Amino acid sequence: MQMSRVPLFAFVEGVNVDGYVHGTNCDRALSPLGIGYRLAPADELPGAGGGKSRLKSYYSHLAEGGSLVTNFKGKVTVVLFFMDKDVDDHLGLLIDSPHVLYTWFYDVENHVFHEGDIAEAVGSGCSLAPNWCRGEFGNRGSWQEIAAMIWVDWARLCFAAKSLKISGAANYGRPSAVNPSAHLPADTTLVTAYSTKLKSDAQQAGIDEAQWNEIIAVVDSEYATGSWDKVFKGKWYGHILSSQVLANCPNKIDSKHLAASLVKHVAATMKFDSPWSLAMQHKIQDLAVSHGLCATPTT
Repeated sequence: MQMSRVPLFAFVEGVNVDGYVHGTNCDRALSPLGIGYRLAPADELPGAGGGKSRLKSYYSHLAEGGSLVTNFKGKVTVVLFFMDKDVDDHLGLLIDSPHVLYTWFYDVENHVFHEGDIAEAVGSGCSLAPNWCRGEFGNRGSWQEIAAMIWVDWARLCFAAKSLKISGAANYGRPSAVNPSAHLPADTTLVTAYSTKLKSDAQQAGIDEAQWNEIIAVVDSEYATGSWDKVFKGKWYGHILSSQVLANCPNKIDSKHLAASLVKHVAATMKFDSPWSLAMQHKIQDLAVSHGLCATPTT
């Protein structure tokens, strides 16, 4: 890909909110230093597969060629990649490089919902009265745990399947198959059926009961310490939220593309002053400054 000669060029995985979230962190980090940047989604890169695989492939291409930082006629260009962590930390797949910045949670949508105001977003996105929205979704930060708990069984199954490399119906790439209505509790019969099948597949792959229990315990531990966002896929929040809105709101709502629209409205309520946002801004700034794009960082 031919990159324009801006000082810093950044790539993101997705197109729904990745550009806004990572772009805002870039803006807050680089604008005070007078450093220009361009941000582009992974689908602008050559190759097949999803956004993350394209980013990793292009990162490897640049790293192997010594092109993560280039100097053309005295003008330095730095390349940066923003990637979702997923559960790569548990699988030992994280790239250790200052040119690759990961989410702290499963994906960028986790940070959107962790930092955003759900009630305000639903009110503006669906033109609903603030008093109903606040009564339904609570104050900033209160709805997310309820939503994650509703899908805890699905999170356990998906984490186990991913960690144990067992392909099947339980996977992070789809909404819950054990919650008949996304915003309502799981069906225990479906949970039992999926668990039994996955455990059977695990046993056939040589995984014993103790190993299975250790994997499930990881999810339960993250939930118990309030860190469910590390194992709960953030893109699931949109499905749960749109389901709850459609089921409970007092007005007629257009359901077309509602989940994706609501996620964008939640992102618009972020303040970008969370520990993760500030850490990302500092790392972006440090990378730029370390390659001479600015003399000193701001404080």
